[in-house]
Amino acid sequence: MKIILVSDFNEIPQEILLLKALFEEGLEYFHLRKRDYSLEKICNYLDQIPPAFYERIVIHSHFHLVENYGLRGVHFKKNYTLNDFLQDMAITASEARTRYRHLSHSVHSLNEIKNNSFAFNYLFLSPVFDSISNKGYNSKIKIQAIRKFFKEEPNRPEVIALSGINADKVVHIAEAGFNGLGLLGYIWVRYKEDGNVSAAVQRFQLVQQKVKELNIGVI
Repeated sequence: MKIILVSDFNEIPQEILLLKALFEEGLEYFHLRKRDYSLEKICNYLDQIPPAFYERIVIHSHFHLVENYGLRGVHFKKNYTLNDFLQDMAITASEARTRYRHLSHSVHSLNEIKNNSFAFNYLFLSPVFDSISNKGYNSKIKIQAIRKFFKEEPNRPEVIALSGINADKVVHIAEAGFNGLGLLGYIWVRYKEDGNVSAAVQRFQLVQQKVKELNIGVI
């Protein structure tokens, strides 16, 4: 099961300090998603990260930096889709698949998964549970419906559960049949309040331990 960390939309004091600690703790997937960051600010962010970790980073904007920094790949969303990207780059879907080793996308319903024909590495499905970081962003999909859908659609892309994820939710995510989970508020909300790197790392470790206890492995 993949454990993915998604950045907070906004700047957090000592954010890079915690991020490096989590990489060293075994974090393999990090989504860099900054809503209003200019190219200069994104580059400054990346420049603070040891290059050995670049291959673990998926970027949500300024996609040309993937090749400049040797990042894992790119992530699309509702307001900038794969089709938008293909048109801007004047390339085909096949060329994009060859050029970028990682392509992922956000969806918000089971129908979006079913109707998605492109071979993304994985899809984020949200909100699976009520959001920790975005109050009022509440789940509208029952976990039982997700489990049933996954059983009926064995050839679907990999799907990552996002929103409201904490250590206690790991068992429900695994039982539903998700291929991974995305952490956001569980890591960042309390860290924004206390700046405690050790405590945030311990929360991450607890999720790792829950995954291992279920014998589904961290990938």
